[in-house]
Amino acid sequence: MVTAGFLAEHFGVSERTVYRDIRTLENAGVPIGAEVGVGYYLDRSYRLPPVSFTLDEASALLLGEKLAASSLDQGSLQDFKQALNKIRSVVDQSEKDHLSALDDDVEVIPTGSHFPIEKTSARPDGTAVSTHPALSGDRWLRECRTALMHRNVIDIHYQALEDDRTTSRSIEPIGLFYYSWHWHMIGWCRLRSAYRDFRLDRINSLENGSERFARNSRLTLQQYLDDRPGKEEFHEIVVQFAHEAARFVGEQRYLFGFVDEQSNADGVRMRFLTPMPDYMARWLLQYLDQVEVLAGDAMRASLRQYADRLGSHWCGTSRSS
Repeated sequence: MVTAGFLAEHFGVSERTVYRDIRTLENAGVPIGAEVGVGYYLDRSYRLPPVSFTLDEASALLLGEKLAASSLDQGSLQDFKQALNKIRSVVDQSEKDHLSALDDDVEVIPTGSHFPIEKTSARPDGTAVSTHPALSGDRWLRECRTALMHRNVIDIHYQALEDDRTTSRSIEPIGLFYYSWHWHMIGWCRLRSAYRDFRLDRINSLENGSERFARNSRLTLQQYLDDRPGKEEFHEIVVQFAHEAARFVGEQRYLFGFVDEQSNADGVRMRFLTPMPDYMARWLLQYLDQVEVLAGDAMRASLRQYADRLGSHWCGTSRSS
């Protein structure tokens, strides 16, 4: 049973509106019961007609399945897939075709966590207060998946990672790729005449135009990931933190492609898949001799380079002073 007050708060309307809508449902033949001081209930013998889903709703659930694949146990994942199959069964055939194509156009690299870090705010006295989890900073995901399904050319203003420059691009999208805690749109960039990787949170504006391109005129997402020349490889890095240091790694590890961990007598062994070993090396430097690289030549090279630069900088400073 639910009260009118609960329904009003849940749907963001007044209790008067709730009373009016319940009366409308009753007049339409829906068997709604009520108990004074307790609330409203629906007769158990009543069954709702089959629920229909829009293409946007179904495609959003498909993205959720991709993320859930590496975040749920096998039993829960199977339940999720069965629920999604029921949704597929009630959409039109043309929409089933769109969903099937989108399924092939989305890829997720497991990172052990796909969910936002809990936000905290500060009271006037400086103490931290936990609030609701933060939403992802990625924007335009809905627009990108729509463009993918219909193979629409999109126009974006993109801010590069390495500097603050913003460029205008026309993109033929071929896929959505999730890694290192962000969604990335992969597409043919007409400005660069090459395939490019665009992180969604760095897209300042996006316009989904009416121009379309042929699906078979470009690589599939999987072909891009497997065969693109000069591709940005994901380096597998295995490091071991001392037990004391591992306590402070926390949520930061997910920013660098964390995959899994295993505790042993000497510390905590963690495995990462990262496209940016240099960036990850800067993070690891703060742990000094409390971390050891077990696998990953690129990471060892980056750490040696940064250690040499730090030694040169600080030794030079101490001599001049």
